[in-house]
Amino acid sequence: MRRRTFLFLAGTAVPLALLWTRPAWAQTKIARVGILFVNDARKEPFIETFRGTLRENGWVEGKNVTFEFRDAAGDPRRLAGPAAELVRLKVDVLFPIGPPAVRAAFAATRDIPIVAHDLETDPVTAGYAQSYSRPGGNLTGLFLDSPDLAGKWVEFLKDVVPGLSRAVVLFDSTSGPLPLQSVRSVAPSLGVKIQVLEIKTPQEIDQAPSAFRGRPQALIVLPSPMMYVESARLAQIAKKARLPATSMFVPFAEAGGMIAFGPELPATFERCAALVAKVLGGAKPGDLPVERPIKFEFVLNLKAARELHLTVPDSVMLRANRVIR
Repeated sequence: MRRRTFLFLAGTAVPLALLWTRPAWAQTKIARVGILFVNDARKEPFIETFRGTLRENGWVEGKNVTFEFRDAAGDPRRLAGPAAELVRLKVDVLFPIGPPAVRAAFAATRDIPIVAHDLETDPVTAGYAQSYSRPGGNLTGLFLDSPDLAGKWVEFLKDVVPGLSRAVVLFDSTSGPLPLQSVRSVAPSLGVKIQVLEIKTPQEIDQAPSAFRGRPQALIVLPSPMMYVESARLAQIAKKARLPATSMFVPFAEAGGMIAFGPELPATFERCAALVAKVLGGAKPGDLPVERPIKFEFVLNLKAARELHLTVPDSVMLRANRVIR
């Protein structure tokens, strides 16, 4: 009796297993995330951070998720085509990086979920979201709209440059207008007159010094994806022009610029990856609150300051997260 019972159960075990596993096999799908950036982003450090956080959330490349990279070969004005291509591929989530990419992705679809990384735009003013707490559409993500940063850039320069009253501002006009608006509103109150130079392509960066008027005492590089990619070139321009300079991006200070102050970029991509994981898990972007950066870093290149014969006050040194000597 026991033997017959055992054989009966054993005989039914395989068919039952097949009944359970066949639907799972049939439903297996590798999710696709479309990554849109002005340049080829595959080798950028922030992409590895993004991938790593997705792995921690159960989304492993080659196992249950894959990435489709599209870019505009360095020209943000050409992002509409790559965005449309990702939409035609019917990716499961779009991950545009930077204001031009976010604009292109949002213009390309109202159906595919979008998780945006944009450090120069107010998503409500731009029409991407109904509110920060409940975006309501197909887009959520991480945005930075705080004008306080502009004040910090000018304040740090004034702390280091005695009698600072004139500064040149490099502005990527293909990006969001908010950083420029913020600097224009803050600088006069701090006694600093600014000359704004609009930059649209990397080639125009090299031409910028020839357009400097008078004798500027400092350089402020406003953030954009292009300015991030060109951090080393911008740092060298500041060095050749012998101008103390500031940027949002740490690579700028690492390449010889004097000050970098802005969001901790790895943390921002970790948050975006966490949002992408939620969307891949079935959450709707319109129900996921738009996030803001909460971690900021101040990197001071003391070597650059000394080469300009500037004395950095202890009060500034103590505020730096990292000092490059």
